[in-house]
Amino acid sequence: MFYQTEVMASPSPKYKLYYFNFRGRGELIRLLLHTAQVEFIDHRVQPSDWPELKPNLMGDTELDQLNADIILNYVDQLRLDYVRFKTDSLLTPEQKQILEEKFQKQDVPKFMNKIEKRLVKSTSKYLAGDKLSIADLAVADVLDTFIKENPSVLNSYPSLSDHKAMVMGLPQLSNYLSCRPDTKL
Repeated sequence: MFYQTEVMASPSPKYKLYYFNFRGRGELIRLLLHTAQVEFIDHRVQPSDWPELKPNLMGDTELDQLNADIILNYVDQLRLDYVRFKTDSLLTPEQKQILEEKFQKQDVPKFMNKIEKRLVKSTSKYLAGDKLSIADLAVADVLDTFIKENPSVLNSYPSLSDHKAMVMGLPQLSNYLSCRPDTKL
């Protein structure tokens, strides 16, 4: 769905696009911004400068990155399944109920068991390597969503519960989480 927002005139552009000095995936964004007449700074990065600019939350080794990617796939699939029975207007109420029951009785426990086992086997407190990664953030975030509907969802998963508390308790997140809007999804 495309949302149109009013862009207020300002002395400097509100948006800054960081992308390599070639078309690639950044070009579609440039075309969209120009078509919508949205002022932006087109910051073109040289590939040799990228390692200093990008935050490394995927892990330090190829194995850490692979593990983070696998966990992100688990989270993405779980989110898709959740959003489907919550928002898909093409489903009948009966179909939504069937999907929700499957989600609650099969999908969530399967996800929780996989992540709990990873945490128990981990030599660190993290899911991919020995430091915080996008996998840790993604899991904590999706669990935060589920806890809103079922506060006891983590009761049988002590490592997962501790992990979520650790991630959501990071000082870097405290300001954001304290003023984050309360939404359904």
